[in-house]
Amino acid sequence: MKTVFSGIQPSGLVHLGNLLGAINNWAKLSNEDSKNYFCIVDLHSLTAMPNKSDLKDSIKNTLKVLLASGINLENSVIYVQSDLKDHAYLSWILSNFCQVGELQRMTQFKEKASSFGTHSGLLTYPILMAADILIHKANEVPVGDDQTQHLELTRNIAERFNNNYGEIFPIPEKTSGKYGARLMSLRHPENKMSKSSDDINGTIYFNDSKDSIIKKFKSSVTDSSNSIAYDIKSKAGISNLIEIYSSINNLEIKETEKNIIENNPNFIVINKKAGLPVQGGTKIKENLSNILSNSDYLNKTKPYIVHRIDKDTSGVLIIAKNRETAKLLTTLLRIRKIHKTYLAVSFG
Repeated sequence: MKTVFSGIQPSGLVHLGNLLGAINNWAKLSNEDSKNYFCIVDLHSLTAMPNKSDLKDSIKNTLKVLLASGINLENSVIYVQSDLKDHAYLSWILSNFCQVGELQRMTQFKEKASSFGTHSGLLTYPILMAADILIHKANEVPVGDDQTQHLELTRNIAERFNNNYGEIFPIPEKTSGKYGARLMSLRHPENKMSKSSDDINGTIYFNDSKDSIIKKFKSSVTDSSNSIAYDIKSKAGISNLIEIYSSINNLEIKETEKNIIENNPNFIVINKKAGLPVQGGTKIKENLSNILSNSDYLNKTKPYIVHRIDKDTSGVLIIAKNRETAKLLTTLLRIRKIHKTYLAVSFG
């Protein structure tokens, strides 16, 4: 059985890019023959220096959205990264298998440095991501296009570790949905649709009203050309809308282009269909509404059980079935064995 790992930052309101690029994909994966670990990566969000109380609220809200998404907990575990301290422990070990130059070449480091400065957290971010993945010996990692470079670095780190100490880590492969892997801003299609963005009108948030969503789509950037074609380089705005439409309707890009041209060559069909993101997430929004209206949901609702493991296993907070908790404990013990092996080899 394959092992899948993926993470999401609790850095604000969940948006359409999260839904189409990650959360929907997680729900589908959770119904396959796989062992899944879905993580709220709060340690990664510290690179943006979040307010303490805001971060706590974001973690809770992200957790509730994940529960509402319908992830199958029979073979999946949802947990918070900072509750599993072994992530940071393994990150330090893996840092010895990564060159500074590799980190400096990461595109996201260069992009984020202009906004958040060049502190070492941004530089070493990919090593912590490698630890997130390798700690579970993941075979597959569903990530967006913006994280592909980081996953390649993870593969390199795993290979170097294995060359020194044997076949400890599988070499993880990338998986993602057909489209929607990296949705761009509606107003600035050269930039990613992001929770941390100040461009409110370019991002479709999960709690936006239907009217608000339609308004944002109607004001989205396209171009002055009369042609409709998927061309990211020369028609970024239209290409982004085509990707969104394809993701929501589960269509191939070519099918969407044909559909739009045959039905309305002026492309207004995209604007008229702007309510689809609401329809596509209706079930999740209803589930989320039920969760939000019940402040004690996590403690009372079956089959979701909050497990507070004893202090000897780091006080981990896990959302899972009972047997899945046992599996995560097994993983913890296995990782500690990896640490012990590495330290024994390195330091005698």
